[in-house]
Amino acid sequence: MNVCYVGKTALMTMLVLLINSEFVNAHVSEQGIVLLLPTDTYILSGCLAVIVSMIILAFLQHDKIFLIFTPFKIRFSNCDFILENHFLKDMVSIMSLIIIIALINIGSFGSRDPLTNLLPLTIWTFWWIAIFIVHCILGNIWSWINPWTGFYNQVLGNSKKWLQLPTQIGHSPAIILFIAFYIFIIADIAPADPARLSNVVFVYLVFTFIGMITFGAKDWLERVECFTILFKFFSLLSPIKIEPNGGGLSFGLPGWKAVQNGKYSISQALFFLTVLASGSFDGVNETFWWLGQIGINPLAFPGRSAVVFQSTGGMLMANILLYAIFAASIYIGLKILDVASIPNAAKENSAIDFGTAFSTLTISVLPIAAVYHFSHYLTSLMVDVQYFIAAISDPLSNGANYLRLANYQVTAGFLNDVSEVKKIWLTQAGVVVAGHIIAALMAHFMIAKLFSKRRDAILFHTPIALFMSAYTWFGLWLLASPRGA
Repeated sequence: MNVCYVGKTALMTMLVLLINSEFVNAHVSEQGIVLLLPTDTYILSGCLAVIVSMIILAFLQHDKIFLIFTPFKIRFSNCDFILENHFLKDMVSIMSLIIIIALINIGSFGSRDPLTNLLPLTIWTFWWIAIFIVHCILGNIWSWINPWTGFYNQVLGNSKKWLQLPTQIGHSPAIILFIAFYIFIIADIAPADPARLSNVVFVYLVFTFIGMITFGAKDWLERVECFTILFKFFSLLSPIKIEPNGGGLSFGLPGWKAVQNGKYSISQALFFLTVLASGSFDGVNETFWWLGQIGINPLAFPGRSAVVFQSTGGMLMANILLYAIFAASIYIGLKILDVASIPNAAKENSAIDFGTAFSTLTISVLPIAAVYHFSHYLTSLMVDVQYFIAAISDPLSNGANYLRLANYQVTAGFLNDVSEVKKIWLTQAGVVVAGHIIAALMAHFMIAKLFSKRRDAILFHTPIALFMSAYTWFGLWLLASPRGA
């Protein structure tokens, strides 16, 4: 069958499905605001779009799959004097540290209102939402703006580490820290309280410096410091890369750097799943469904302090459940090959063990986690960035008006306009579907690298495709579910 014809037909099908996804049931925009907008059709359409994309993959030869993630290269003059200027990077990092210290003081001594204090607005709006998204678009800017490396390199760089970080633990400390961070987000009674947050930021800042001094900056940042690891891996989704040594600019499909980056360890694979599971439960935790499961009336929410245990337990359970489901998908795929393979193929595929398949395929969940992050926080970003801009004009909450924004009115009026809300959730839904399609392409690329025969690749991919289709449904359902916490 002509691959181009199949591709064009499938593309038209997906466009029709997404265009028709405007007309049916109910959607929540944010925190218990239930709006009468369609959901059933767009959930079905999104799932079908992902399934159709997977069917297309079945018609593609491996060389076509590899071609999808081959970047274009644009030559230009050498920019290494900027990109590899370590002193400049250190100065930017030190400036970032100075800003963090200033924000900690603003959090401790400034306004107690999280919507006027710059610390919570910077951490939760600029850093956790905006910077996260920017990494998926532009690449690893955290390597420049993280607050530890500059001071360490310029002041402590010649000091020898005291202890060796055991290689056996892999990235498990980063996994534990990341789960603890998300538990703080969902279970702490006031994670946006400026004074409380300033203590947390200060402790983590010092904790990281101590870890770098004790175990060495490289080991600590690459295996323990969860945000350096997080931003590094999500920057691999960026479609652009400036090549060193005058190589110019490479531009390709989002995720091309991730699939061409080489092998990943089991602990790295678990970290990828942890990011997806934690972000997913962050959304589930607010739904009427979850509150019903833990015996809470969503219309009379008693407060975060009443559900600390349930939120913490749910976060841990969500991670364990996703580990198990994804591992089961890999295991079932290998078993299907064992049963279906002819003797010669079985001998060829016997070199692919569970650990290799698991660590290779898990990278494909990164775009799913990225689009969930974007979609989950989109409306918060649209509102809170206005507070952030206003707070910059008066950073000490003392009546200053540096940006002449004293009369600036923060608005959430777009959430009261049905046509505007339609645009928002169609954007959210479209991004979620696109992320799952990218994930399916990445998964099939990695599978094609493992299995030379297309038949074996398709058989192995089947349970993973089912997993991704189910997760598409789950993600779109989550986007549409009423929230009450």
